[in-house]
Amino acid sequence: MPSLRLTPLALALLAGAAFAQEKPSTEQRVADLERKLQILTQELETQKTGATVAAAPEKGSHGLAPAASKVYETKGGLSIGGYGEMVYENFDSKLENGTYSSKANGLDFARQILYVGYKFNDWIVFNTEIEFEHAKTSGEQVTTSAGGNVTSVKQKDPGEVAVEFAYLDFLLSKGFNVRAGMMLIPMGFINEMHEPPTYLGAKRPFVEQQLIPTTWRENGVGIHGELPANLSYRLYLVNGLDASRFSKAGIRGARQNGAKAVAESFAWTGRLDWNPLPGATVGLSLYQGNSQQADNLPALTTKLMDVHAEYRFRGFQGRALWVKGSHNADGLAAANATVRQLGTEQKGYYVEAGFDVLSLANSKQALIPFLRSEKLNPQAEAISGVTLDKSLDQKVLTYGVVYKPIPQVAFKADVSRVQNEAKTGRNQVSLGLGYYF
Repeated sequence: MPSLRLTPLALALLAGAAFAQEKPSTEQRVADLERKLQILTQELETQKTGATVAAAPEKGSHGLAPAASKVYETKGGLSIGGYGEMVYENFDSKLENGTYSSKANGLDFARQILYVGYKFNDWIVFNTEIEFEHAKTSGEQVTTSAGGNVTSVKQKDPGEVAVEFAYLDFLLSKGFNVRAGMMLIPMGFINEMHEPPTYLGAKRPFVEQQLIPTTWRENGVGIHGELPANLSYRLYLVNGLDASRFSKAGIRGARQNGAKAVAESFAWTGRLDWNPLPGATVGLSLYQGNSQQADNLPALTTKLMDVHAEYRFRGFQGRALWVKGSHNADGLAAANATVRQLGTEQKGYYVEAGFDVLSLANSKQALIPFLRSEKLNPQAEAISGVTLDKSLDQKVLTYGVVYKPIPQVAFKADVSRVQNEAKTGRNQVSLGLGYYF
């Protein structure tokens, strides 16, 4: 028969009953005993059924966000966590140049995520993220026809169900561990740590959507660990991008996301972070590989590099990220007309800062006004004969506020002022609700 363990709360109640100094009335003693008996019954029932689920930590580990790394904190067996977010977007009816151009406002339950992990023992861990996007995916299609012929077929519902990552971790030592499966590419801030309460703003930064295409994951194998001098690293070998899906907007459409990935060509990606003092991180991320998955075409090499820094001290939090991508001109020249539009260089950066004003009152809640400035262009340079799309050369200023009643829940409101060289930018107001557990 398994032994029963009482929590500190239950033990304190028993001790209080045993060492009470005053003699209350009979009614008070009966009521007090009933209350304590109810608490003890709940404690015993919880241990018998295993109903209590550990809360997600406030900080992540092993290169993952808090809820995503929850399995590593368990003693063993099954771990369940998740996150979700809902976003309202209100778009300006006029473009930057004053032209009237309406766009429908939207309210979207953007994501509901389920993390399922299993800790086999002290050194073998399975971890996965299953994503439900846009509330549903029915598979219903809408067809457009002309003259009795079908001209187009589109999905009516934009939602999808997808595996965001699924891997086995072999924890051999603090400095050297092996990871294999579908893994998040370790670039930028958001791609690995995309749980809404962990970043400022109702939406992810433009730079980390268009230049570093969150959420970016591929199949592969790699190593990771922590080194002396407060260094940490991740180094993976993964299948390459599919260059046939490149466009002038960038590399986002070329992600294979683990789904029957064509693996004629591979890529390597890595990250090195340094924590010189508590709350401070400075790092470098790299990605390089042949994205041309067809044998009859020349190599199309994709290189992506970012330099990132973050600092948190008391109520202050700030981030800065610079990213540059490149593709060889001869590889682009041999591609089809759409792929040739991709820039030989992509550039961008953002800086942001926020301050928790409630930290001045030592509150456990948080109220964080913030400001973020971005500049990006996925078509910074292009091969000869390609006309540059000025609308891709963008500047975005986002300012707003985040309220957290607890660290795992965030209410967000912000304004994004979008400008581009074509003068067709559109401003928007965004409201967000996010949580993780």
